[in-house]
Amino acid sequence: MSKKFSASLFRIGRQNYLDPKCLGSSSEQGFALPLALGLGFVMVILGMSTIMVAQSDRTSAFNRKQAGASLAIAEGGMARSLAQLAAPNNAVLLNRNFDTINPKTGKTYLGPDGMFNNGDEEASAIDEWATYDPSNQPCHQQKNWGSPTFAKTGAMGKTGTYTVRAYRFNPQKQKGTLFVEASKDGKTTGVQISIAVKSDVQDFPGIVLAEPRGNPKSTSLAGVLALRGRDIQGSNGNVYFRPSTSADPSLTESAGPGDLNRSNYLNAIWSSTLDGVSEDTVQGKIFACMLTPNIPIGEMGTDLGTIDDSTTLAGVAGKSRTYFTVDRIDLSGDETLTVDTTHGPVQLEFANDGVYKYGITLRDTAKILNVRTDGQPPRVGDLRIIARGNDRINLYDQTCIQNVFLWFPYDELRLLTDGPGCPGGQNTNIEGVLWIEAILSSKNEAIHRDVEYFDHSGQDYDTTTKSGEKSGIVVPEDVTSLMDLLKYIDWPARYRFGGVLQWQRVRL
Repeated sequence: MSKKFSASLFRIGRQNYLDPKCLGSSSEQGFALPLALGLGFVMVILGMSTIMVAQSDRTSAFNRKQAGASLAIAEGGMARSLAQLAAPNNAVLLNRNFDTINPKTGKTYLGPDGMFNNGDEEASAIDEWATYDPSNQPCHQQKNWGSPTFAKTGAMGKTGTYTVRAYRFNPQKQKGTLFVEASKDGKTTGVQISIAVKSDVQDFPGIVLAEPRGNPKSTSLAGVLALRGRDIQGSNGNVYFRPSTSADPSLTESAGPGDLNRSNYLNAIWSSTLDGVSEDTVQGKIFACMLTPNIPIGEMGTDLGTIDDSTTLAGVAGKSRTYFTVDRIDLSGDETLTVDTTHGPVQLEFANDGVYKYGITLRDTAKILNVRTDGQPPRVGDLRIIARGNDRINLYDQTCIQNVFLWFPYDELRLLTDGPGCPGGQNTNIEGVLWIEAILSSKNEAIHRDVEYFDHSGQDYDTTTKSGEKSGIVVPEDVTSLMDLLKYIDWPARYRFGGVLQWQRVRL
């Protein structure tokens, strides 16, 4: 190519390059390179983000897989625990509490209300399971259930474990809450379940001739019943007595109405032909085994002194129970102690002053009544009368104590009435549940057997004759309001759980 031609091409190219029509406006000059660099940077960021998202998804999937595995183990541990609690020997634990310390809070996991982090958790662990073994108690031995064998921990697979951390029982709501924690390969989770828990009230201890712990008297003589033909009505009207102080110390089992050995048990409680009794007046079973109630002390409420005139008391709304302290209840004529439990339960506790006295004396048509004004029937557990000292109950004439739980472990009831006195038309002087040291009634005839209670002969229950008198005791059909007390007596309560009330996963 000639130099002249080359110079011509250079001039043409230079002119085109410098021509604004070829370059565009001046504001667009220099934009191509930054744009290319920016797009490249964005592509790099997108690539890195894609890699990071992929890695995050992979990690999240792994964590979800591990969490799902630990959750499955927790659910499996829950199923195993419930299966254990269905066995009779372990079901006795369902009305007792177990709550360990959460290391993250330094307090129990659930607290009394059975809920996490609700403010009522305790600083000390609660364990009513560890040492509870009722299998050596006489009434439990009749059931032959054996000792509790509940395992709180277990393994699942090669690396999975579960542990029961807490169980709380609410007797008012009849609900149990169980919390199980599980771990697998360092991942932990928990499952909490609330279940309906009810006691099988078959064979409920409606009448207990109690032998209290630490009885200041001779415990070898506690627990006498001299029914002598008085009525014990109601399907829960089961009688528990101590055979060694009965009229037949050889008995060790129980007998229901119509059983072949029933006459032996009636004889043991002074209700046979030797006592002028021609028929069976006990509607429930009779058990030859001693129970030992040990109800803890409640609040010391308002001191009422001696109640010797018609008086009305009432439970306070919003309180779990309203407490009163009394010295004596001594009523006659038509005087009545009326306790209104519409707005809440009431407990009357006798002052334990060490003085031997008549705690309750009712004459003529005097009454102690548990009432409600909202149309609902009164519940026997909503009025509790407790005596921890030597406080005897004497009932005369046509008197009545109605819809009441009575616990008098150190003294007896003397049933010396000559007719029914309770409203409602039943042949009764007491309608309620009695856990008491002894029940002693009047004889049918002077020639009938004496009860030498504590080796004291000639006492009023053995010298008073009420020929053919049958007015006695009715135990209510609804005793659910006393479920909280069953843990304080050695009665073999068989608890059963029903439907699931709540299920939730707990992240730890």
